[in-house]
Amino acid sequence: MDNKTRHLIRLIKKAQNEYAEDYLVVAIPGFLSKKFIAYCAMHEDLKKTLEYIKLLRTDVDPIIKSALTYSLISLYGKCYTDASKNNFPKLEPKNLFKDDNQLIEIHNFLMDLRHQFIAHRGNTESEIGVAYMAIPKKEGVEQSQVNFSQIKLNAFSPKELDKIETLINYVVEYLKQVIKKNGQKIYEAFFEMFTPDQIVLMLMNNAKQE
Repeated sequence: MDNKTRHLIRLIKKAQNEYAEDYLVVAIPGFLSKKFIAYCAMHEDLKKTLEYIKLLRTDVDPIIKSALTYSLISLYGKCYTDASKNNFPKLEPKNLFKDDNQLIEIHNFLMDLRHQFIAHRGNTESEIGVAYMAIPKKEGVEQSQVNFSQIKLNAFSPKELDKIETLINYVVEYLKQVIKKNGQKIYEAFFEMFTPDQIVLMLMNNAKQE
């Protein structure tokens, strides 16, 4: 049994434990649920970034602070990156922010960090390095050396965190509406596509957990 199958079994077991006593739990085929799952996953990721922001406002260890900062950038950017190979949806800034210049500005700031700083080593003010040579002025000093020095983003300023939190809260609320709309579409399509006999075959209540 591969890891993906193990994880699916865990999810089935979780659904059974939460709902099977009072509900008939029916598995929704992937072709119907793919968009819904993707939007829900985005919502969970962004809720996690809000937790990161709470921690970033506290006096945490610098290494932890940098890890939270980089994770925040990565998870936010993941919502907008191309998923066409797997046919998963992504958020479109032009539809999401429309004419709100403040949200667009902080969104572009985060996406630039994602593209030029986190995902790729680009030309960005958030990571600047220089190479220099130290040449001895007199005898008796170690030989010439080629060295490296760097300034790198480790955390956001309090003002930047405020703007980022406003942006993420806005996107979270947007996703709630998208999830609700997609869930309704799935509900309607499911009962149009499948007969009662077919639905019985998709019941998860009695699915084997091992």
